[in-house]
Amino acid sequence: MTALVRLPSIAIDTNLFLVLLRYFSFEFEKSSLAERERILRAELGGRHPVSLEQFEALWRLFERSPRRIVTQHVVAEAFSSKMRKRFDWTRVIELLPRYAVEERGCRVADLYALDDFRGILEDLGPTDAGLIYTAREEKATILSEDGQLRSWAHARSVETLTLNQLDHL
Repeated sequence: MTALVRLPSIAIDTNLFLVLLRYFSFEFEKSSLAERERILRAELGGRHPVSLEQFEALWRLFERSPRRIVTQHVVAEAFSSKMRKRFDWTRVIELLPRYAVEERGCRVADLYALDDFRGILEDLGPTDAGLIYTAREEKATILSEDGQLRSWAHARSVETLTLNQLDHL
């Protein structure tokens, strides 16, 4: 089991927010550990060989973080009708108030007005641009598996973490 440090604030990208929502859903359903690992890998897109231990480390980091931040764009993507068809979201919505997830607003027009965010907005879109901006303003570490997002974040001195890096905390 990985011992995790406590980050003061985390900002969660859509890909890992969906994984966290799905992990939380296991509280309401019965499934084997192997089935949970398969489901979580599929939620992540199956691109990376991620172990159940890494998903559990992500969950522990999420639970222990004093501040958990998402933007309204992340929430909109996570709760889109396409995503809701994959499993029952009615109980999963409870994660937001139970864990005091802070949903931050970030206007696209405001991002576009900032020279150092216009390129991100045009290249990655409002979800990632807004998340990088919000993380920078809130001094939060971004949790993401998206290499482009992490690259743009590092260029703006915003810390990022991936699932593989959780083993090193």
